[in-house]
Amino acid sequence: MAEPMFFDFNELFDADEYLYFMEDSLREENTPAQVDFVVDKLALTGPSKIVDLGCGHGRHSLELARRGHKVTGIDLVEGFLDVARKTAESEGLSTHAQFLRGDIGALDTEEGAFDGAICLFDAFGFFDDGHTFATLRSVNKIIASGSRFVLDLRTREWMTRLPGSAVLDKGNGDMMIDRHHFDIATSRFIDRRTYVRDGKQREVMFSVRLFAFTEIKLILESTGFGVEAAFGGFDGSPLSVNKARTIIVAKKVASASPTQPTS
Repeated sequence: MAEPMFFDFNELFDADEYLYFMEDSLREENTPAQVDFVVDKLALTGPSKIVDLGCGHGRHSLELARRGHKVTGIDLVEGFLDVARKTAESEGLSTHAQFLRGDIGALDTEEGAFDGAICLFDAFGFFDDGHTFATLRSVNKIIASGSRFVLDLRTREWMTRLPGSAVLDKGNGDMMIDRHHFDIATSRFIDRRTYVRDGKQREVMFSVRLFAFTEIKLILESTGFGVEAAFGGFDGSPLSVNKARTIIVAKKVASASPTQPTS
């Protein structure tokens, strides 16, 4: 029997704890180059309205705002949103970057309100397949015709080859320990994570849907997008089973069908 896929986001993503352990992969000095890639693939020619789905603590949203774009960041975790709002206020970016709590699968936004959309760094695939289709239909609705969507996923083939456990050691006794496996029946990567910090231990469990590229391409096409390109990283490297990331550039070519599969 498949393991449960639902969990408390605020429990899983304690903002202070998560940003502490993930600081290497979320380094601010990497953000400008990642946003250069995003701006290029969205084909933005001037100040634009962009929606950042699963924006986290606003790393990419804020950099886009610094460049004059108007960004709406959406996330489920209030702790991340608080960090993003405080940074926006401290940098005088509040008129260009707003951060809202919401479900990316149920966006209540005017049709065609945005010139582009992004979903970066493992924000996609936490829920069931019905939610996947709902999210892509929502994105299709809220971006203008001809606009683009940059979707960043973990490469399925790369993830399934990972060892069954991993330890991130901060060198001071603090550790993040992952014990994970791939459930072929549901195509989900299931992770039991232990945080050890300041002598205290905390356990969480979560899972993420992994997609083969051909599969997610078909899903995007069924929700009104045409896939223009796919890359193995923000450096523009080719798509590869040996690259951790699959970054897809999709263009809105039609309105999405209201039909979706059941979970």
